[in-house]
Amino acid sequence: MEQWDIDQISSTFRCQALEAERYCNEVKYKIKSNPSYESIYDEHIAKFHVYNYLHGKRFLSSRDQLLEELHGMLSCEVTPYEYYDLDRFEKYRQDYINSEICKFKNT
Repeated sequence: MEQWDIDQISSTFRCQALEAERYCNEVKYKIKSNPSYESIYDEHIAKFHVYNYLHGKRFLSSRDQLLEELHGMLSCEVTPYEYYDLDRFEKYRQDYINSEICKFKNT
């Protein structure tokens, strides 16, 4: 069994949030000339919201606490300050949360 490393997990979540934020900033300019990027933006802003919330938190102290928090996130309503389609944003957000639940449940 792999050792639980809070710092490494938090760092991974932080990196994912920063990468999603960077990509959102990049895509913002492309949307003006190509509206198909709106979906990509919603996906990455959802990714940002999930991973930005997760890093640096106390519930990272154990796998069980993290899984409990992730399950709780599924039922929380989140409305970002920027999005193009709220339903699409929420679908992506749920997908990212479920992906993390599967990952940590199976490790």
